[in-house]
Amino acid sequence: MHNRCRRPAAYLLLSGAFLVSAGCGLGAGTSSTPTPSAEQVIRTAEAMAEATRGAATPTLRPSPIPPSATMPLATDTPTPTPTPTTPMVTADYNANVRSGPDESYPVIDVFLQGQTADVVGRNNNLSSGTSGGTWWLLRRIGGGLDGWVFSGAVTLSGDSSGVPNQELPTPAGD
Repeated sequence: MHNRCRRPAAYLLLSGAFLVSAGCGLGAGTSSTPTPSAEQVIRTAEAMAEATRGAATPTLRPSPIPPSATMPLATDTPTPTPTPTTPMVTADYNANVRSGPDESYPVIDVFLQGQTADVVGRNNNLSSGTSGGTWWLLRRIGGGLDGWVFSGAVTLSGDSSGVPNQELPTPAGD
C-alpha cells in the first residue's frame, strides 16, 4: 500500500516535467535523444526513491564540550617535623654506662654499638687519668639505664652548646 501511493505521485511529477520540457520545445526536433516511456520514468523514479530511503543518514557529531574549570582539591599543608633540639649520641662500640663521669664510678649498664640516646648533661672531667675529657649524661631511648658515657665512645649529633654542665655526683663508696 505504501508503494502504490508513491507511484502515481512520481508518475505525475515526472510526466509533468516531461510535458513541460516538450511544451517548451526542448524535446521537439531532436531525434538523437529517445523519449522515455512512462514505465521507464516510473522505474527510474522508484529506483531514485529507493536509493534515497536506503541512503545513510549522516550522524551528527556531538560538539566538543569545553573543559570546565576545576577547583584544586584542598589539601592540608604538611607540618614539618621539628628538628630535635636535644643532641643525641650513637654508640661507636659497646661502651660502659656509669653512675658518674669517670672510670671510678661503677658500671650500671652497657650502651651497645649502634644504640642512640639523648644527651641531657655534660661534665668536662679534667682529671689527669685516662678517662679525663668530656662525659655525656644520657637519657636512654628505649631499654637501658640512664647514666654517663665517655665522649670518645660515641658520636654526637646535634648542637651540644645548650647542654648544661653537671656537677660531679658523689661516688658510691664515699
